[in-house]
Amino acid sequence: MTPDSLKIYLADDHQILLDGLISFFKEIGGIEVVGSANDGSTLLRDVYKKQPDIILLDLNMPKLDGMKTLERLRKEYPQIKVIVLSNYHQSQFIKEARDHGAGGYVLKNGSKKELLDAIDAVKNGGQYLKIDGHSLPDEAESLFADDFIRRYQLTKREIEIIKLVCAEMSTRQISEKLFVSEYTVNTHRKNILRKLNVKNSVGMINFARENGLV
Repeated sequence: MTPDSLKIYLADDHQILLDGLISFFKEIGGIEVVGSANDGSTLLRDVYKKQPDIILLDLNMPKLDGMKTLERLRKEYPQIKVIVLSNYHQSQFIKEARDHGAGGYVLKNGSKKELLDAIDAVKNGGQYLKIDGHSLPDEAESLFADDFIRRYQLTKREIEIIKLVCAEMSTRQISEKLFVSEYTVNTHRKNILRKLNVKNSVGMINFARENGLV
């Protein structure tokens, strides 16, 4: 590696993905993978020693999830840039990642070119917050969500849960993310089904998609 190599740290709970990224970066050159972790706690312990330029960060990790890790990184290592690698394409996750300090957001099933474009943008102080070639939606989406809330008499928490269900998160995952009990999540889900007049989660997801909520 040359002294000018970009130093990257990888964090994901799937080792096979980490191994693939390490091999990919070795092939292209100019990028040095200085370390990797399978959870947020290990990353935070390791990052002080490794001092990477960029961290590629998964959102779903054990011990300390991606959003909490992002928040800690922004406070403790503001000079380190972060690109989120995620399976979730919904705009609320991109917004939350941006608000927590991420400079980039790339889907795991995206192309290698997208990943390299994100790295190039972020290393130069820019942002890469695009999904399927489209930039992060603006406040118009929030206005649409507010209209949706009024029309179907939903609460903002219910809207949030609908989006998480559409992101294929389980009741347990939703309860952990929102810091509420599984009983509370199930109560919200029952109320949502009643208000939308659908029978199950599949109906909820279809309704949300048909009405442009996700």
